Amino acid sequence: MERNLKPRPQNNPVQKLAAPDRRLQLVSIAMDLIAAKGFEGLRFQEVAQRAGINNATLSYHFSSKEELIMGVVKLLGDQLQRTPGRPKDRPVSALEELRLEFESMGNLLQKRPETFVVLTELSLRAMRDPVMEKVTKTFDASWRQHLSEIIRLGMKEKSFRQDIDVDAAVVALMAQIKGIGFHAVTGKLKPGQVKQLVDQAADQVLRSLAIREE
Repeated sequence: MERNLKPRPQNNPVQKLAAPDRRLQLVSIAMDLIAAKGFEGLRFQEVAQRAGINNATLSYHFSSKEELIMGVVKLLGDQLQRTPGRPKDRPVSALEELRLEFESMGNLLQKRPETFVVLTELSLRAMRDPVMEKVTKTFDASWRQHLSEIIRLGMKEKSFRQDIDVDAAVVALMAQIKGIGFHAVTGKLKPGQVKQLVDQAADQVLRSLAIREE
């Protein structure tokens, strides 16, 4: 069953693109199709058609459907770990960095909600597919390391509590981020509601990690 997430229209399909741009285009199309139809609905031929290329050209960039899915997983990781808005004139503290993580997630939810649909699809498929389970573990390990570095930085700066169980905190944080994304998408929240939900979650997390002033 297709979801109410229609793949976004592509630019001029006959446009010539450099190899990195073409790969990104193909991965983005695949992500849109997975969000709308699930992994089972991802078809090599349809990806090629939407890109305006033939199957041979698609196979040149991605030799198999599995390799294309790996490209989607990498894009997911890049999107979830990208935190724009860092001040250019001074270092970012752990508190600022973590708040920017939530702001980035809120922006991503509003601009590309399909990211979180695909993330859920990936987790569900990993339960019955050993290959995808390995992919998911690699993805989670990278994300876990990224968040761990932020929390350890806060502890080093002494802006975060010194008794934090970093591993437990990161698992809870990842679960919360995934849960917010799932709730926002399935609940079809409006932009204002998404921002409120993300801001509340950020405040709760920061209060739980930050050193309380006497």
